[in-house]
Amino acid sequence: MTMILAVVPFVMIAQGSKDVSANTDDIFNNSYADLGNAYTNEEVKGSHSPILDISSEYTSDDKMFKVNDLLLADPDFDIQENMISYTKDQKTVYFSANRTIKTTKVIGAEVKIKKSVQLQLLKADVNENGEWENLEMLPFNGKRHSTGHPALNQNDTKLYFVSDGPESTGKTDIFVVDLLEGGTYGSPENLGAKINSEERELFPIIDESNVLYFASDIETEGDELNIFASEVVDNELSTPIKLEVQANGSKEDYIAAYNTADAIRLAEEAANLKDLEILLEAENLTEIVRVEEVFTESMTGMAYDFSSDNTVYTVQIGAFVQNVNTNNYEDSSVLFNHRYNDGYNRFYSGVFQSHDEALSHLEQMKKEGYDDAFVLGLAGKKRFLP
Repeated sequence: MTMILAVVPFVMIAQGSKDVSANTDDIFNNSYADLGNAYTNEEVKGSHSPILDISSEYTSDDKMFKVNDLLLADPDFDIQENMISYTKDQKTVYFSANRTIKTTKVIGAEVKIKKSVQLQLLKADVNENGEWENLEMLPFNGKRHSTGHPALNQNDTKLYFVSDGPESTGKTDIFVVDLLEGGTYGSPENLGAKINSEERELFPIIDESNVLYFASDIETEGDELNIFASEVVDNELSTPIKLEVQANGSKEDYIAAYNTADAIRLAEEAANLKDLEILLEAENLTEIVRVEEVFTESMTGMAYDFSSDNTVYTVQIGAFVQNVNTNNYEDSSVLFNHRYNDGYNRFYSGVFQSHDEALSHLEQMKKEGYDDAFVLGLAGKKRFLP
């Protein structure tokens, strides 16, 4: 399925416009509840007495959320062709539609008509002729926000979608909800800061290997969309990788780009770390010889909890097979260490929340004579080169 990401996300009005951000904001910011001044005046002929119908200003929940199969033929019900997801057996379809709801308010000889365009997420059965029936509104739509772009995982147990609702932290966020037996749903969950940003995240896709692909403008602030990929393992999402692929590419393009990027990333990480370990071990052999005292036990570093998954940055200043005299490093800032399963006892200096802070500390360490020191990222026991 080719996804036209360059076209207006969540609304197909004004196709071809280059202002993606503005058009996207139209559908999300102009939900019914926010259209307080979006009325057009029409004269009511033959009316001479002042009439004020306050109740007609608000759309009832019944009008907003009650649906039936006749709605599929309604010209004000605009199904988005690039926002459709079928179950594997092709018997159920989840889809997004722009729904125009008209509300009137009568004042004297004038009728003010308010038109609300809102994206909603729906479900339908697919009969043996391929026709949609038994239309159903999904329960996490709302009057004050838009919801759309469904994507099913491989065993049809989870539905990913996009919303600008109250649980969104940015302009639009990606959510996931469990599809339970009997056609019921779990509670939608925001995918969190690892995936969602203060900007727009859109167009989720899940491939056969349980990799989530999505578009975001976090790096471009609305000028264009980039594609990212995150592997889902035991319901946990890995740190997204930005893919070198066109935003309007196909699912197959995304998969190929992810496989290439992931293979390169893993190979470079393994090779770089191994080279550094060999280099550090070789250069530190002479220092080990100079050590007058070898401790029977390693020092216990408390600066970082290696059993956590918090991502921090530090400066590695040594890697040893043996335990060494830590007096050699007594002037180091916030010295701590950890012995890994590969047998290396690695010593670190400092714990920082950003790469730039760690780089500043590295410069100071090099001035103090730690020429082999380098910045390293820690995520629990996992080490990575920033």
